[in-house]
Amino acid sequence: MASFFTRAERSGSIFFRVTGLIRSGQLKWENRPLWYDVYAAVPPLREPNWDAKWPKHSESVRELLYEEDIIRARFYKTFRASGAISIENKKSKSISQLFIEQYNAEREENPTLSEDEVFVKTTRTLVGNGIDLVRAPQ
Repeated sequence: MASFFTRAERSGSIFFRVTGLIRSGQLKWENRPLWYDVYAAVPPLREPNWDAKWPKHSESVRELLYEEDIIRARFYKTFRASGAISIENKKSKSISQLFIEQYNAEREENPTLSEDEVFVKTTRTLVGNGIDLVRAPQ
């Protein structure tokens, strides 16, 4: 069982071992792995470790929801999708993104309104601006 973990797994991450090989001349800079530059530019928040503590099977995983996600879900539940969205097009925004921005602006202007009232007011504002919102079939 002692051979299950080698010394190399505990001596450092693969990034630092590859860095050591490059510095010592054992690996040429031109032959570095593809992931090396990405890892160097955007290192992980937590250093990878061979004995990392992960949540147990019985523990629940924390949900990660932003307020924007809840607004967008309600938007798509209420209104039909309005065609394909190109994520490469940086010039125009999707209708749901416009709705979220208007929703946040309306909520800042009127903090006393409920979420339902802000949703209705946002819908009226966008329709007034000429954006066609088609209700989803019930």
